[in-house]
Amino acid sequence: MSQGDICGLSPEDFFIRMEEFHGARSPGILVGGLMIDTALGELGSCPYVNVVTETVVCLPDAVQLLTPCTIGNGFLQVLDWGKFALTAYDRQSLAGVRVALDPDAVGNYPLIRRWFERSPRGGDKPAFDQLAPEIIAAGRAILAWRPVRLHRALKESSRVPTGRCPKCGESYALRLGPTCPACQGEAYYV
Repeated sequence: MSQGDICGLSPEDFFIRMEEFHGARSPGILVGGLMIDTALGELGSCPYVNVVTETVVCLPDAVQLLTPCTIGNGFLQVLDWGKFALTAYDRQSLAGVRVALDPDAVGNYPLIRRWFERSPRGGDKPAFDQLAPEIIAAGRAILAWRPVRLHRALKESSRVPTGRCPKCGESYALRLGPTCPACQGEAYYV
């Protein structure tokens, strides 16, 4: 792997795949790629990797683009904490590496700081073509990482019992209560 590669992809190849998958070139996915590359490199050989992201924006797409972990297969868990951080971990041992964008280190890079802080005082957010070279040049210098151990697996490993809701007749996970969430008043539709 040459310097500047992200999970084995040249920046140019990564940008093309990013645009095809995400619909646009995204600084968040570029930083996410650096984060994943760092986490997997620090984690080492791991045939049973899972990832959890702590934001719903961009970072989950970077994980799905660069790893076999997806929302659909359950090996990617997404938390809506609003933190630009992720943890890659071994789903058997629960040992992992947590990587976050380091707010202190970002201060050394004016375009990255303006993008990351989204400050109204900072003016317009920089365009991807302006920001990407600074992100690539900064590389791991804008990241903080440390080993972690999960309290428990975030993906259920056993089959989830399902049944038919007595009110609407649709199938749902029985652990959610005597009726499905929609019939409990949690429907997102009318």
